Amino acid sequence: MLCRRTLLCVTTRCLRLPPMHQLTPGQPENDLASDLLHAYSDADSLKILKTINESGMNQIASYDITKARATKLQNWKDRHGPLQKLSDILYVEGFGLKVTTKFFTSLLAPASTGSIAEGLQNKTKAARIAPFIIPPMDEGQRSRIASAVGVRIGVTSVSWARLKIGRDEATCLLTHWQHHELNDKKVHLSELSRRCLYVSHQIPDADCYVMESPQMAQVSSNPGSIDQQNVNIQKAQVSAIMSFSLMARSDSDEKQKNNVYYMRRFLSSRLFNHLVGTERVSTEDTILAMMRTHYNVEHKIPETESSLYLPKQVQFPTDLRLLFSQQERYQRELLGQALLLSLAFTRLVLQQDPQSIASVSRNSKVSTPSRTS
Repeated sequence: MLCRRTLLCVTTRCLRLPPMHQLTPGQPENDLASDLLHAYSDADSLKILKTINESGMNQIASYDITKARATKLQNWKDRHGPLQKLSDILYVEGFGLKVTTKFFTSLLAPASTGSIAEGLQNKTKAARIAPFIIPPMDEGQRSRIASAVGVRIGVTSVSWARLKIGRDEATCLLTHWQHHELNDKKVHLSELSRRCLYVSHQIPDADCYVMESPQMAQVSSNPGSIDQQNVNIQKAQVSAIMSFSLMARSDSDEKQKNNVYYMRRFLSSRLFNHLVGTERVSTEDTILAMMRTHYNVEHKIPETESSLYLPKQVQFPTDLRLLFSQQERYQRELLGQALLLSLAFTRLVLQQDPQSIASVSRNSKVSTPSRTS
């Protein structure tokens, strides 16, 4: 048993706090600090310290560092004051020797033409330009694609639209358009596979097949999490079976290895103004506007310079126009989504239309004309 005096001494020693900067997590080892200090001259060290201490979080984020680490660095400065020496940055969570060296190198790089704010703006703009499809497509693959099938996967249905891609002009030709019901919402996997393979055989051949990237649930320690509950299991199974079946069409001897691509969710709806929040609105007005010509409208739609001018998007054969008009309303909607999916892929990825890309890019200064109805 410890006497009262001994216990008091031990408690007093435990309560003696180290300097404030030592309270932060990730205390650096002496060898790391030594390596960092010896890597820079006195002039470079002063320049680095001055830039870090006199810059705000947004300015720091314009250098070679993630926004999360820039935030942590700014919070550390707010609590403990400016850095006194280079090795102090190793006290900040997330800053190891490799990350810090990379960050310091960007601080010492020659200033480019333009201010730090302009550099931040360019970095932010580049970070927001995400690829439209998965997997990525190189220029060689893009130039070889002359036809694409948009496949719209539902819980109990599959719809598709095949476009022959126009290269010299924006207009594409719709060659196939079909909707197929899987009928049941709860089907055993063996029966679902049989039905999906039957549907896959009905889809016409093309250079590539485009689907909307499915919603996915990440692995979670909570099996009943809302992220997993929101994923429809049968729809995910249909997407997987159809993807595998269409991928099997690709010839291993061909130079083009990828033939199935997944577009970002809601991208086609954003391009054609069919998205309100996270809810889709009807595509029927857009499809009917595309079908209009000077032969079947009372008033001719005025010509515009817009590359999104709808009647110039797709040529519709008479039999496919008739097929569309004979469908139920919900079937017309699914056919429209399949067509717009393939058309969005064509405009954004294959033809790389600047105005189409601008219309789905965030904070774009390029004005997007309203949809012609």
